[in-house]
Amino acid sequence: MTPPLPTIDLDALARYLDGTASPEDNAAVEAWIGTDPARRAAVATLQAAWDADARRLGERYDVDAAWSRFETRYGGPKRSGRWNVAISAAIVAAVMGAGAAWWLGRDARSVAQAPAMREYATPRGRRAVLRLLDGTEITLNADSKLRAPVTFAARQRDVYLEGEAYFSVVHDAARPFIVHTAGGAIQDIGTRFGVHAYGDAERERVAVVEGAVALAGTPLRAGQVATLSRAGTIHVLRNARVADEVAWTRGRLVFTNVPLEEAAERLGRWYDLDVRVTDPALARRPVTGSYGDEPVAQVLTLITAAVGARYEWQGRTVAISTTQRAP
Repeated sequence: MTPPLPTIDLDALARYLDGTASPEDNAAVEAWIGTDPARRAAVATLQAAWDADARRLGERYDVDAAWSRFETRYGGPKRSGRWNVAISAAIVAAVMGAGAAWWLGRDARSVAQAPAMREYATPRGRRAVLRLLDGTEITLNADSKLRAPVTFAARQRDVYLEGEAYFSVVHDAARPFIVHTAGGAIQDIGTRFGVHAYGDAERERVAVVEGAVALAGTPLRAGQVATLSRAGTIHVLRNARVADEVAWTRGRLVFTNVPLEEAAERLGRWYDLDVRVTDPALARRPVTGSYGDEPVAQVLTLITAAVGARYEWQGRTVAISTTQRAP
């Protein structure tokens, strides 16, 4: 006799993903996951998609409202009772949108499986170069994470980025290469390109060095730089220097009319420091400069002098403030 399919309380799973679960819910979900590596990988992948979508929306999920939207849109059974895991996964994916749809298996009678994933991460102050099995080379900037399947799917190659990376993609017309970020997706059309997609950035940036990409459906060709806002607005920048956008891959920090606050964040990642601008008006002042292997004290001196500011060390924290003028 075929054993019954595993079950899980769908409300408990949703609260577990949303971070609002009670200790009892957490215990129930963890017990359901158990020691099954495939089930744990599936939940981890779904959690990543859930979190990425929540960051894109700028707020946490209202779980009850999400289920109500699903019931209104799709009808069918309500939330009462217990569900087999394949149906549960389908409903969660429908509520979240297309970002998690690939998580589902093709057979509705089987437990949904997630592809085996590998995570690459760089700490602050470090960069790394890695090569995927298809030959694609990726340079990760400081404080960045990239998740990629151990083995790519038959029809497309999906990777997931939080931070900054430079991609040199081996073209395969039968399997497009897609970089997923919190804000959207960038599809390669045989190219080299950089993506800036840190979680605290107001806008993501894409710089195309060679070939072409499609940013959320908008084509970009070599020599173009574009931004993607949290609201989904794409803006192709005029007179942007692609070489400056990816200068970090050559060991250089290049700022061109960058707000001091953004420059401070990049300096912090580059030198593994906590660099803060104490004055909001000062934080908006533009910074321009190019720096290589200069000591951080020299870089800070040059930048603060250019914007009429000063800096002060407090352990590994650097506070930048307006220069005190004599009365």
